[in-house]
Amino acid sequence: MIKLIITLWIILFIYLGYILFKYISYKLLIKKLKTIPFPESYKIYLEKLPQYNSLSNPLKTKIHYSILLFMKTKKFIGVKIDVTDEIRVVISFFACLIVLNRGECYDNLEYIYVYPHTMILNQVQNNGGIYNKERFLISGEAVGDSVVIAWDEAKKDAYHLKNHNVIIHEFTHELDFESGVVDGIPNLNKSQYDEWINIIGKKYQEFRYKIVNHKNLNKYKLIDKYGATNEAEFFAVLSEMFWTKPKTLKKHFPEIYKEFVKFFNFETLKLEK
Repeated sequence: MIKLIITLWIILFIYLGYILFKYISYKLLIKKLKTIPFPESYKIYLEKLPQYNSLSNPLKTKIHYSILLFMKTKKFIGVKIDVTDEIRVVISFFACLIVLNRGECYDNLEYIYVYPHTMILNQVQNNGGIYNKERFLISGEAVGDSVVIAWDEAKKDAYHLKNHNVIIHEFTHELDFESGVVDGIPNLNKSQYDEWINIIGKKYQEFRYKIVNHKNLNKYKLIDKYGATNEAEFFAVLSEMFWTKPKTLKKHFPEIYKEFVKFFNFETLKLEK
């Protein structure tokens, strides 16, 4: 019994030592990055992005540091594609943009897998006890410690203010993961949670009802129909609109826009010129 207790204490001390080592290493990395000038070669890619050009100079400086930290703490893995500086910088920019004023850097995320083209996903669907194997084309996926991005789609989205942005979409899923359940409800305090359910949850139910029952969509036609898949996809699709077409979102869904401003701690109207 005594040996077991001693062994458990040793394991505990080793674990605590590892946690302390990681914490100190992280703090030293942050201190070091703050002294490193942001590479001019990286700015060449950033200056092609509409959202970057709309940022104030202080926010540009802030996101430069966030990008460097993100690229130092996450591992980019190319699958049948070489991961270039352009790929790393552009993906890092949008990942950091959506949390720029939230003070987060995706603690649970470790890997970003980059594919050259849209991927084919084979899934088995259960339709009333009848199982069918179906093939889906996907341009991205988020699975907690990893994000998968198809670069051809991501690049097209990144350099133009369109309704779609696969990088924003998948990293919104990562924020959703932080609550422990991917359900379209990110980490929120009690008052925010109640508002989110009453506003975002209600709008999702209205949207899905119209899609499923083939009703006239009216203003809901502005939202990608993929958002009717489930609450998590609704959150991700609306996040794309919030960061790419905020004027449209605020005009037609002002209550959703207001909730997103509070969640992301960012007023995105200034990003759309």
